[in-house]
Amino acid sequence: MLATGTLRLPPLLALLAVQVLFGLHPVVSKLAFPAFGPGGVSAARAVGAAVVFWLAARVAGEPPVPRELWPRLALASLLGVVSNQLLFMYGLALTSATHATLIIATIPVATLAIAILSRREALRWHRAVGIGMALVGAGLVLAERGTTGPGGLLGDLMVASNAVAYAAYLVLSRDLLQRVSPLSLAAWLFGLGAPVVLAFTGLPPVAGPPPEAWWALGFVVLGPTIGTYFLNLFALRDVPASVVAVFICLQPLVTGAFAARWLGEAITPTTAGAAILTLAGVVLATRPARA
Repeated sequence: MLATGTLRLPPLLALLAVQVLFGLHPVVSKLAFPAFGPGGVSAARAVGAAVVFWLAARVAGEPPVPRELWPRLALASLLGVVSNQLLFMYGLALTSATHATLIIATIPVATLAIAILSRREALRWHRAVGIGMALVGAGLVLAERGTTGPGGLLGDLMVASNAVAYAAYLVLSRDLLQRVSPLSLAAWLFGLGAPVVLAFTGLPPVAGPPPEAWWALGFVVLGPTIGTYFLNLFALRDVPASVVAVFICLQPLVTGAFAARWLGEAITPTTAGAAILTLAGVVLATRPARA
């Protein structure tokens, strides 16, 4: 089997596919918005993932989850599913795909910051500098108003709020995964979160959307929502966090290239500078400490 250094090639290819799917996510979602709206896309993602993960858990014969974990599962679902679907999608509808991806790229840094504040991780100099760089980069994104149109700042702030909520979910899920399998966790999170999302959005329209809108919606549900989960499970067993952080840098490149072609979004000097600061901060903050 081919390998890259001490890393096997198949997990690296899976991780690469994850970044491409995540990079395409905001662009293709915007293509689905005219027909389904951000609420319709959110509902389809939540319900589709809930059905697939519950069926997969049943087929796999996953054991029941202890009742004492239900409150923590509910909180994790609120942070990782409900906030993710609603804040990100409605924020994306107001801002550019490029801005949204750059803000989301700070999730590893936000996760590390929360882990440090909760004393799960130690604060080291490179982590402090990396977190600071990423925050400055995110600040430049929030300060730039020329490319996102009316409501862009609100959209950016909603996406940023989702990034913080998702980072808190990742810290919480690490504890839950000590007692719950990844597949059971996904089934419970989406099973609990889907009804809440539906209560907010209602059912998406099923009559009227053109075929290309259905293709865009299907891609968002099957690719960046369901497919990335299974690919991440396969990749993260063998790939260290420092490599994952480097791969995350590919997401804005994918988004920027396709957003320019399909959505007509321009990459400004401010956006480019913000991207360099943000992604360099992510890589620096998440690299392993030297002994």
